[in-house]
Amino acid sequence: MASWRETFSRKKFCDPKTMMATPLKRCLGIFDLTLLGVGITIGAGLYVLTADVARNIAGPGVVVSYFIAAAASILAGFCYAEFGCRVPKAGSCYTYSYSIIGELCAFIIGWDLMLEYSIGLSSVAKGTSSYLDSMFDDRIKNFTISVVGEIHVRGIAQYPDLLSAVLILGMALILLSGMKGTSRFNSLITVLSIFPIIIIVCAGLYYADIKNWTENFAPYGVPGILSGAATLFYAFVGFDIIATTAEEARNPGRAIPISIVLTLVIVFVAYFGASAALTLAWPYATLPEGAAFSKVFALRGATWAKYVISAGALCGLITSMLGCQVALSRMMYAMASDGLIFKFLGKVNPRTEVPQNATIIATVFCSLLAVIFDIHEFAEMLSIGTLLAYTLVALCVLVLRYQPEVVGLTKESGVRDETTGEESPLITEINGSQPTQNTKTTARVAIGASTFACITLTAFLRFGSTALGDAQWWAVILMILIGFTLLGTTVYLMKLPQNSTPLAFKVPCVPVIPLLSIFVNLMLISELSYLTWIRFVVWLAIGLIIYLSYGVRHSVEGERDGQDRPDLKNTEPEICLQKSQDYSKPDME
Repeated sequence: MASWRETFSRKKFCDPKTMMATPLKRCLGIFDLTLLGVGITIGAGLYVLTADVARNIAGPGVVVSYFIAAAASILAGFCYAEFGCRVPKAGSCYTYSYSIIGELCAFIIGWDLMLEYSIGLSSVAKGTSSYLDSMFDDRIKNFTISVVGEIHVRGIAQYPDLLSAVLILGMALILLSGMKGTSRFNSLITVLSIFPIIIIVCAGLYYADIKNWTENFAPYGVPGILSGAATLFYAFVGFDIIATTAEEARNPGRAIPISIVLTLVIVFVAYFGASAALTLAWPYATLPEGAAFSKVFALRGATWAKYVISAGALCGLITSMLGCQVALSRMMYAMASDGLIFKFLGKVNPRTEVPQNATIIATVFCSLLAVIFDIHEFAEMLSIGTLLAYTLVALCVLVLRYQPEVVGLTKESGVRDETTGEESPLITEINGSQPTQNTKTTARVAIGASTFACITLTAFLRFGSTALGDAQWWAVILMILIGFTLLGTTVYLMKLPQNSTPLAFKVPCVPVIPLLSIFVNLMLISELSYLTWIRFVVWLAIGLIIYLSYGVRHSVEGERDGQDRPDLKNTEPEICLQKSQDYSKPDME
């Protein structure tokens, strides 16, 4: 039996053959990964959030809000890109935190992300069901209510939404056929969802009236634009699915960074173009409630737009649903393979090379959520998992950059090139000064201090901004202390030696970008309601019961540590300056 101390074991990623070996099929290239990311990210939020934010929060300045939200997402995207190159395994943030912070933290974030993906899949399925039913004058809803009756219990759905369960089952059947077929289906639907956006942008420019911008571009001022950015940040959530499917990427070191950046750029261009078209075509203050794009273009004489936009929204819903189901099943597979949740969930079908049991259980669980519960009550929990994951990945990047050990694969190759038959040399020398154990220790102290300062600043801005605005002495002093701490620790970290081992992709401007990402994520977390935290704590308690009663005893890494290092005194990641995959070769699409 594993001991309690082994819950802090760290997953080792040193042998490149082990790193690249997987029972899953490595069949995804840049094109596949990019469209997978675009499909889950672009979703239906474009058709709902844009008009609401423009009308009530930012005005035509919504285009700037989208830019700020995209910039914040790119900060997190850089951090994910580096880890996707280092550790090409399923699980994304769960796997990264396992290698840097330890097993218990990894379980918490993995369990949290499972909830996020489950609610995301269930809510999108219900949205798709409602959308399809509305096309038939709500006949399915009315028939179900006439047979079952309405349910008037808070948190429970008004009626059993069986159509949503059918949709989830349909997505599961596509997934179970194999990842390559799933990718082709997703690529087709994603392209179809982008085409209507292009039509919207062109139509908006045709009907544009520049006065709708010049007369009052930012009616709610800078605070409105920033508030709009905080709301629209969630429209970019989902690109991390690219890192989650890293174990199925053919050339992860090259494909993952490029795919993440391309996804965020494509999604931003789509959001920016559509929001500009909408606010140029119609005054922001009188934008219609619900289906704003369809109604605005109908008012301008383009009644055909209703059908184009409806098709785009439906395609966006389908790709979002598929992406959530892929991410959920891969997260369950990764945790089960490590023994932290029931191991049968890690079984891979040898013919299709997909995690069969994880996909089936995810389908059953999410179908029950969609049929029984009012998912809107839990919608805000979608953000808590994502923001915690983004924060943790940025923190892990900081820790890694200042330690002498290397986690994961490097850019240099020591494996045999199947084309030439030659083997590249091992890393023999690393240019530049490298961190030492002493500088690593001081760096971690500085990272801890800067992170604490970010947390303090977030809490202060959330609850003490009024006192600061009134120039109360304690608020001014506290703000100065926080500012000096952040500035001092950042400058100090910039002067410390960083690990210069060549990687396929590195986050630029460390420590500035990771610290900015941490701060932005914490600010958004602070906006969550207390009910969200209560629900999160309940879900976390359920997970810890499973972990303490099952995961601790069946942890693969814990058992390995118990056998190889019973004293458990050295829990640092092993130095991994070894042979690694050659990421300099072009990705064969």
